[in-house]
Amino acid sequence: MDSLLDRSGINVIVADDHPVVVLGICKALEDAPDLHLTAAATSITELRLALSQAPCDVLICDYSFENDGQPDGLQLLERIRREYPELKIILLTAYDELLIVQYALRAGINGFLSKNSEEFSKLPNVIRRVLGGEKYLDPSTSSLLIGQLVNGASSSQPLAPATLSMRETEVARLLTKGMSVTEIAQYTNRSIKTISAQKKRVMIKLGANNDIELANALSRVF
Repeated sequence: MDSLLDRSGINVIVADDHPVVVLGICKALEDAPDLHLTAAATSITELRLALSQAPCDVLICDYSFENDGQPDGLQLLERIRREYPELKIILLTAYDELLIVQYALRAGINGFLSKNSEEFSKLPNVIRRVLGGEKYLDPSTSSLLIGQLVNGASSSQPLAPATLSMRETEVARLLTKGMSVTEIAQYTNRSIKTISAQKKRVMIKLGANNDIELANALSRVF
């Protein structure tokens, strides 16, 4: 156990609600002697406990924790950044939509790596680069962001990243998970009135007149 807490190396905490992903990350790190896995979490409760008890220089964290009772997504990232301002955060997720990437960067993450990226095998080097002060985006995500900045949203994209606000993006994501306005309000600790208003703004911005049209529009965005 002492070797895991060796401050001469880089201490890493991994958080993902899929145990097989956690095992995969552990496997990717095991041949890097300078990286020390100090904790692994499969829920937000476990993650918060780990951050409060285990040394951590770099957190590798998923974006969405399915069926977890605590807020995930941008709210989770903002909370971690607020409570641990010096911590480096690498977002490793299947949510690789540009909306989420951009707002996650604004929330203060230091690196983004899609679970579908071929760069996953290079995770140890990504951790070192982020700890060294770099901002890291996997090549495919970086290319998409640069292309959008240069060319603007293509006609095949029904939604430009700046169209929805950060909070509206989160409400939209939770709606795609089948949550009701009331459930989203409870989940995010906001009022039903606030969530209802945000949902209405999402519908207006996406040109949806009812819940069926909204679901179809969201399926093209998320």
